[in-house]
Amino acid sequence: MLQKGIEETALFKEYEPLLDAMGVTLVDIHELDRGSGVVLTLVIMAKEEEVSIDHCAAVYRLVYPRRQLQLGERDLQLEVTTPGLQRTIKDVYELGLFTGKRVRVYDADKSAWLSGIITEAKDEKLTLDQVFVEDNKEMIETMVVEFAKIQKAKLDYRWEDNSHGN
Repeated sequence: MLQKGIEETALFKEYEPLLDAMGVTLVDIHELDRGSGVVLTLVIMAKEEEVSIDHCAAVYRLVYPRRQLQLGERDLQLEVTTPGLQRTIKDVYELGLFTGKRVRVYDADKSAWLSGIITEAKDEKLTLDQVFVEDNKEMIETMVVEFAKIQKAKLDYRWEDNSHGN
């Protein structure tokens, strides 16, 4: 089951506007408390181009000193990364970010894995084009899946289509 609410977390609210001003989209942010230290991970995308090492470095340079000040004496380990080719999608918020990309979802209603290109993610529904139903090898032009029916989801890289370049 996909989660909801990353946009309401304190870390997201703090860093999303800062990254947005840099032309970077915050996909995911989470912090792990390890006693004397903290591990902070940010997953980012560039808005107008493919994300590069320069984007990751710029985000690191912005976030590290700010968070270190907030933590005081505690050690900070910061990781800034891209979604990758086969990212496991954790929050419904992410579905809207990956419009134009191929995704693989497990639909509880069909009890099947579906692979398709996201055309829209709103009103509690995901619209997919060029859908391949893996269990019965069926191809469907367009399909709508309710967020509540998605058990698992991940980006689905395929050499055959150009959805990864959008």
